[in-house]
Amino acid sequence: MLITFSPETFAVVIRPYVRPYEDPIALRLGDRVIVDLERTQETDFVGWSWCTGPDGRQGWVPDSWLEDRLGEPRIIRDFSALELTVKPGDRVALHCSESGFVLATHEDGRTGWIPDACLQLAEPSDLESGGG
Repeated sequence: MLITFSPETFAVVIRPYVRPYEDPIALRLGDRVIVDLERTQETDFVGWSWCTGPDGRQGWVPDSWLEDRLGEPRIIRDFSALELTVKPGDRVALHCSESGFVLATHEDGRTGWIPDACLQLAEPSDLESGGG
């Protein structure tokens, strides 16, 4: 389920995370995808399916962002599966949360997905003072 955050919601990274693959799937509203049911069943994350996009790139896509139109799954909003590599102490602005992952913008300007278990909510004043 998609949860959106207010613009002043921030977090501090408390556990490292390394992006598992480069150049993941990126989709535009209405793009058709091919869902790999076998690989989807192998994940520990409920609510995500392994998909191939129109350009052949692959990656995890939130199930709730897919709609089946006459047997052809399509994305219902723009989406990129790009994940961020982060380390403890990094600071991020939160945009939305979906099935165990958070879309965030790192303080260096990179935007991507991070597992929510790697983050701890912070007050803006904590970020300004370097605390967390």
